[in-house]
Formats: sequence, C-alpha cells, structure tokens
Amino acid sequence: MLRTLAVFVVLGAALFAFDRLLLRVPGEGELVVIPAQRLAELRRLAAARDGSPPGEAELAALIRAEVDDRLLLREARARGLDRDDPVIFRRLVQNLRFAGAPPERTDASLFEEAIALGMDRTDPVVRRRLVQRMQLMIEASALAREPDEAELRARYERERDQHVRPAQVRITQLYFSAQHAARAPELLRQLRAEGAGADAATARSDPFLHPPEQPLQSQRDLADRFGSEFAEQVFALPVGRWSGPVPSAYGSHLVWVHERLPEQTLPFEQVRDPLRYGLLAERRAEALARVLDELRARVRVVVESDGAGP
Repeated sequence: MLRTLAVFVVLGAALFAFDRLLLRVPGEGELVVIPAQRLAELRRLAAARDGSPPGEAELAALIRAEVDDRLLLREARARGLDRDDPVIFRRLVQNLRFAGAPPERTDASLFEEAIALGMDRTDPVVRRRLVQRMQLMIEASALAREPDEAELRARYERERDQHVRPAQVRITQLYFSAQHAARAPELLRQLRAEGAGADAATARSDPFLHPPEQPLQSQRDLADRFGSEFAEQVFALPVGRWSGPVPSAYGSHLVWVHERLPEQTLPFEQVRDPLRYGLLAERRAEALARVLDELRARVRVVVESDGAGP
C-alpha cells in the first residue's frame, strides 16, 4: 500500500510540474501561454464534437474561453476558494484514499498532503469547480439590486414585439387513415344533415395518436403535430361547424373549429416575471464580461503553433 502511495506521490509531482510548465496559470507574471499540445487538444475536442475541424473563428473562440478559464482560476485561488470548498476537499481526500492512504490518516491531513503535492492544480474536477465558483461569485455581484418597475417597463417597451402571442385555434378533429379516406366526405354530409356538434361523432373515426379535442394552439404548433398543409387550411376554416376533409401528414380529417383568437401583444403584467429573469440574466452576463475584460487587459496571451492551421 505504501509503495502504491509513493508511486502516486511521484505521479502527482510529475503532473504538477507538467501543469506549471505547459498549462501555466496567470498570476506568475503577465504572460498566459496556450501550449501547442493544448491547442491541438482543443482542435481534437471540437472536431469530435462537430464532426469537422474548427474554423478560424471557432478556434479563436475556443482559445478565448481557455484563457478566460485560466484567469478565473487564478482569481479563485487568490481569493482562497480552493481552501474552503467541500467538493474540492472531498475530491482530493478521496483521490489519496483511492491511492492507498492508510485508513488511520485523517481527512484533514490527507487534504493538506494533496495540496502540498499540487493535486489541486492538476485535477480537472477541482479546476472546473474553481472556475464555476468564481463565475457564480462575479455574477452574484450583479444581483444585489432588484430591477425596479421603471427598468422592467422600459425593457417591455423595447421588446414589445417579443411578447406577442400568435393567433390560436381550438379544434376537434376526426381522423381517417388512407384506407378509410373515402368515408370522410360521407360522414361530413351526415354530420351536417344531423346538425351534429363537435362531440357527436368521435366514435366514427379511426384510432389516432392525437386526441380528437385539441387545445388552443398556434399555426406553428398545429403544423408540428399535423403538418403545415393541415395547419394552414384549419386556420382558414369557419368557426362552429364541421369542415373537411383536411389532409394531414397522417391521412384525412374532419375538423370542427371551436374558437379562433387573434394575435395579441401580451400585457406587461403577464410577462413581468420573464422580463425580470431576462434582465437579471443580462446583468450576470455583463458583470462576468466586464471582469474578464479587466483581467485580460492585465495579461499578454501567447498561443504556440501546433502546425495544424491558423
């Protein structure tokens, strides 16, 4: 067990040295270096995700995100976030216990040993946790003040066209498969002759995956369920009578239109909460961008070529 732990200690020290050399964290000078090895890794990850190598603009965005993470990591360490985080504490202690640390060792002593070995600087989970905590801390600073009514109403006026409820329709539909499509016109004549209402004929249609009664929905919603041709025709049908047959992506339908509501701009009171959440999200993003701009202004970024492109 001790031999295993010794091997782990040597491995940890080697990884720490590698991290210091190649994955240099800002704060030790004003230079941020993206090594060729890391650049190649960013290319590989992007290609695996998208199925093709990243273009110049996408690669620049990946490099910028990499630099931002390193800057946030430095700030998190400077604020001592690596010393008071229960997730990091458990992670480092578990790493050493997995490596064979004696069971009588306390968690606190193992944590200090992990820090001394630099495991907190090489573990990707720890690094990601610190970056996320720093992001949340910066974003939280933007939430100290609640948006007032004037701000929310001003945003509502600017975004009025985004708070429009499209025209909607509520229908009952009777479905006929391709095999039984010829029954639809005859049933339509019977229903009209009987003066039957919307609930009088559902048993005379074929089984269907969507229920006969359809709630209020927009033309786009109807198109998603039944196809664009069906939706377009339904929105042109009269209200309060059986119509059809109307073709869909599945077959034919007889349709009763219960009501049709026109397009409407939603009042401020109905969208107040979404406006608030949107404004707070905007503040968080602006606060993070502002801090990152300040941090970037203090460093010089050097990207080593990996020979694979621009």
